[in-house]
Amino acid sequence: MTTLTDNATRNALINAIKEHINPDKPQSVNIRKYIIKQYKPDDPTGQDNLAKFAWELHHSNRNLRNRDHVLELFQLLTLEATGLEQRKASSIKTSPLKEAAFKVFKLIAGQDILMVVALNEIKEQISLKTIANWESLFELLTKKRTELEAIADTVYELAGVSPGALDDLSAVIVPLYNNLRGKNITTINWEHRSWWEWSHKHLLERVSTQAAA
Repeated sequence: MTTLTDNATRNALINAIKEHINPDKPQSVNIRKYIIKQYKPDDPTGQDNLAKFAWELHHSNRNLRNRDHVLELFQLLTLEATGLEQRKASSIKTSPLKEAAFKVFKLIAGQDILMVVALNEIKEQISLKTIANWESLFELLTKKRTELEAIADTVYELAGVSPGALDDLSAVIVPLYNNLRGKNITTINWEHRSWWEWSHKHLLERVSTQAAA
Protein backbone atom coordinates (compact mmCIF):
# COMPACT_ATOMS: atom_id res chain seq x y z
CA MET A 1 0.00 0.00 0.00
CA THR A 2 1.18 3.53 -0.72
CA THR A 3 3.24 4.97 2.10
CA LEU A 4 2.25 8.45 3.21
CA THR A 5 5.68 9.67 4.16
CA ASP A 6 5.97 13.25 2.96
CA ASN A 7 4.65 16.10 5.07
CA ALA A 8 2.77 17.69 2.17
CA THR A 9 0.63 14.58 1.76
CA ARG A 10 0.03 14.30 5.49
CA ASN A 11 -0.87 17.97 5.78
CA ALA A 12 -3.21 17.72 2.81
CA LEU A 13 -5.04 14.90 4.56
CA ILE A 14 -5.26 16.79 7.82
CA ASN A 15 -6.53 19.94 6.15
CA ALA A 16 -9.08 17.99 4.14
CA ILE A 17 -10.37 16.26 7.25
CA LYS A 18 -10.43 19.54 9.11
CA GLU A 19 -12.63 21.09 6.41
CA HIS A 20 -14.96 18.11 6.53
CA ILE A 21 -15.45 18.23 10.29
CA ASN A 22 -18.72 19.27 11.85
CA PRO A 23 -17.47 21.47 14.72
CA ASP A 24 -20.40 20.31 16.85
CA LYS A 25 -19.62 16.63 16.28
CA PRO A 26 -15.93 16.30 15.35
CA GLN A 27 -15.89 12.65 16.37
CA SER A 28 -18.41 11.80 13.64
CA VAL A 29 -15.89 12.12 10.78
CA ASN A 30 -15.80 9.07 8.50
CA ILE A 31 -12.25 9.51 7.28
CA ARG A 32 -12.03 6.50 4.97
CA LYS A 33 -15.22 7.41 3.14
CA TYR A 34 -14.21 11.05 2.86
CA ILE A 35 -10.72 10.33 1.55
CA ILE A 36 -12.11 8.04 -1.13
CA LYS A 37 -14.79 10.53 -2.14
CA GLN A 38 -12.47 13.51 -2.34
CA TYR A 39 -9.26 12.04 -3.68
CA LYS A 40 -9.87 8.79 -5.58
CA PRO A 41 -8.85 9.22 -9.25
CA ASP A 42 -10.27 7.06 -12.02
CA ASP A 43 -6.72 6.06 -12.88
CA PRO A 44 -3.96 6.18 -10.22
CA THR A 45 -1.18 6.23 -12.85
CA GLY A 46 0.88 9.37 -12.50
CA GLN A 47 -1.08 10.56 -9.48
CA ASP A 48 0.41 11.81 -6.21
CA ASN A 49 0.62 9.70 -3.06
CA LEU A 50 -2.65 10.97 -1.64
CA ALA A 51 -4.60 10.05 -4.79
CA LYS A 52 -2.91 6.63 -4.99
CA PHE A 53 -3.70 6.03 -1.34
CA ALA A 54 -7.38 6.89 -1.89
CA TRP A 55 -7.54 4.66 -4.98
CA GLU A 56 -5.97 1.70 -3.19
CA LEU A 57 -8.18 2.24 -0.17
CA HIS A 58 -11.27 2.18 -2.40
CA HIS A 59 -10.25 -0.89 -4.40
CA SER A 60 -8.70 -2.93 -1.61
CA ASN A 61 -10.57 -5.70 0.14
CA ARG A 62 -12.09 -5.39 3.61
CA ASN A 63 -9.14 -7.08 5.32
CA LEU A 64 -6.69 -4.57 3.89
CA ARG A 65 -8.91 -1.66 4.87
CA ASN A 66 -9.04 -2.88 8.44
CA ARG A 67 -5.35 -3.54 8.92
CA ASP A 68 -4.05 -2.10 12.18
CA HIS A 69 -1.67 0.40 10.60
CA VAL A 70 -4.43 1.78 8.34
CA LEU A 71 -6.85 2.12 11.25
CA GLU A 72 -4.12 3.74 13.30
CA LEU A 73 -3.50 6.26 10.54
CA PHE A 74 -7.18 7.20 10.55
CA GLN A 75 -7.20 7.56 14.32
CA LEU A 76 -4.09 9.76 14.38
CA LEU A 77 -5.33 11.95 11.57
CA THR A 78 -8.70 12.32 13.27
CA LEU A 79 -6.92 13.30 16.46
CA GLU A 80 -4.87 15.91 14.61
CA ALA A 81 -7.78 17.21 12.58
CA THR A 82 -10.27 17.47 15.43
CA GLY A 83 -7.57 19.03 17.53
CA LEU A 84 -7.02 21.69 14.89
CA GLU A 85 -10.74 22.43 14.95
CA GLN A 86 -10.75 22.65 18.74
CA ARG A 87 -7.69 24.91 18.77
CA LYS A 88 -9.35 27.25 16.27
CA ALA A 89 -12.08 27.91 18.82
CA SER A 90 -9.86 28.04 21.88
CA SER A 91 -6.51 29.16 23.20
CA ILE A 92 -5.06 25.62 23.13
CA LYS A 93 -1.92 25.60 21.00
CA THR A 94 -0.44 22.19 21.81
CA SER A 95 -0.73 19.40 19.23
CA PRO A 96 -3.60 17.06 20.20
CA LEU A 97 -1.31 14.14 19.42
CA LYS A 98 1.20 15.46 21.96
CA GLU A 99 -1.60 16.07 24.46
CA ALA A 100 -2.74 12.46 24.08
CA ALA A 101 0.82 11.11 24.30
CA PHE A 102 1.64 13.02 27.48
CA LYS A 103 -1.65 11.97 29.04
CA VAL A 104 -0.65 8.34 28.49
CA PHE A 105 2.89 9.00 29.76
CA LYS A 106 1.47 10.39 33.01
CA LEU A 107 -0.77 7.37 33.44
CA ILE A 108 2.28 5.15 32.99
CA ALA A 109 4.28 7.26 35.45
CA GLY A 110 1.61 6.59 38.07
CA GLN A 111 2.90 7.36 41.55
CA ASP A 112 6.37 8.35 40.32
CA ILE A 113 5.96 12.04 41.07
CA LEU A 114 9.41 12.91 39.72
CA MET A 115 8.55 11.39 36.36
CA VAL A 116 5.37 13.48 36.28
CA VAL A 117 7.43 16.58 37.11
CA ALA A 118 9.87 15.77 34.29
CA LEU A 119 7.00 15.26 31.84
CA ASN A 120 5.47 18.60 32.77
CA GLU A 121 8.83 20.31 32.36
CA ILE A 122 9.65 19.00 28.90
CA LYS A 123 6.17 19.13 27.40
CA GLU A 124 6.61 22.60 25.93
CA GLN A 125 10.19 21.90 24.86
CA ILE A 126 9.50 18.89 22.68
CA SER A 127 7.77 18.13 19.39
CA LEU A 128 6.48 14.70 18.37
CA LYS A 129 6.39 15.00 14.59
CA THR A 130 9.30 12.71 13.70
CA ILE A 131 11.02 9.58 14.97
CA ALA A 132 13.99 11.74 15.93
CA ASN A 133 11.63 13.83 18.07
CA TRP A 134 10.55 10.72 19.96
CA GLU A 135 14.16 9.68 20.53
CA SER A 136 14.95 13.15 21.86
CA LEU A 137 11.91 12.98 24.10
CA PHE A 138 13.08 9.87 25.91
CA GLU A 139 16.65 11.12 26.19
CA LEU A 140 15.49 14.43 27.65
CA LEU A 141 13.00 12.71 29.95
CA THR A 142 15.74 10.49 31.39
CA LYS A 143 18.02 13.48 31.87
CA LYS A 144 15.37 15.56 33.63
CA ARG A 145 14.26 12.65 35.83
CA THR A 146 17.88 12.11 36.95
CA GLU A 147 18.32 15.82 37.74
CA LEU A 148 15.11 15.87 39.76
CA GLU A 149 16.06 12.74 41.69
CA ALA A 150 19.25 14.42 42.92
CA ILE A 151 17.26 17.46 44.08
CA ALA A 152 14.46 15.40 45.62
CA ASP A 153 16.84 13.15 47.58
CA THR A 154 18.25 16.23 49.32
CA VAL A 155 14.78 17.68 49.92
CA TYR A 156 13.49 14.48 51.52
CA GLU A 157 16.61 14.13 53.66
CA LEU A 158 16.64 17.73 54.92
CA ALA A 159 12.90 17.67 55.53
CA GLY A 160 13.30 14.46 57.53
CA VAL A 161 10.62 12.53 55.63
CA SER A 162 10.61 9.29 53.71
CA PRO A 163 11.09 9.46 49.92
CA GLY A 164 7.71 9.67 48.22
CA ALA A 165 5.86 10.81 51.35
CA LEU A 166 4.46 13.96 49.77
CA ASP A 167 1.92 14.68 52.49
CA ASP A 168 4.66 14.62 55.12
CA LEU A 169 6.86 16.76 52.89
CA SER A 170 4.07 19.30 52.45
CA ALA A 171 3.64 19.43 56.22
CA VAL A 172 7.25 20.67 56.43
CA ILE A 173 7.33 22.98 53.40
CA VAL A 174 3.94 24.70 53.73
CA PRO A 175 4.73 26.40 57.08
CA LEU A 176 8.27 27.19 55.90
CA TYR A 177 6.93 28.86 52.78
CA ASN A 178 4.21 30.76 54.65
CA ASN A 179 6.72 32.00 57.18
CA LEU A 180 9.25 33.19 54.59
CA ARG A 181 6.77 34.63 52.10
CA GLY A 182 4.10 35.93 54.47
CA LYS A 183 1.53 33.77 52.71
CA ASN A 184 -1.17 31.43 53.91
CA ILE A 185 -1.13 28.52 51.44
CA THR A 186 -2.41 25.13 52.54
CA THR A 187 -1.29 22.82 49.71
CA ILE A 188 1.59 22.34 47.29
CA ASN A 189 1.45 20.94 43.78
CA TRP A 190 4.55 18.73 43.69
CA GLU A 191 4.09 18.10 39.95
CA HIS A 192 6.05 21.27 39.18
CA ARG A 193 9.83 21.53 39.36
CA SER A 194 9.71 25.05 40.87
CA TRP A 195 8.47 23.66 44.20
CA TRP A 196 11.30 21.14 44.40
CA GLU A 197 13.89 23.81 43.62
CA TRP A 198 12.36 26.25 46.12
CA SER A 199 12.31 23.58 48.84
CA HIS A 200 15.87 22.53 48.03
CA LYS A 201 17.17 26.09 48.28
CA HIS A 202 15.36 27.05 51.48
CA LEU A 203 15.90 23.80 53.34
CA LEU A 204 19.63 24.19 52.72
CA GLU A 205 19.43 27.77 53.96
CA ARG A 206 17.57 26.62 57.07
CA VAL A 207 20.26 24.04 57.81
CA SER A 208 22.99 26.66 57.36
CA THR A 209 21.20 29.07 59.71
CA GLN A 210 20.74 26.41 62.36
CA ALA A 211 24.39 25.37 62.09
CA ALA A 212 25.54 28.97 62.53
CA ALA A 213 23.33 29.57 65.58
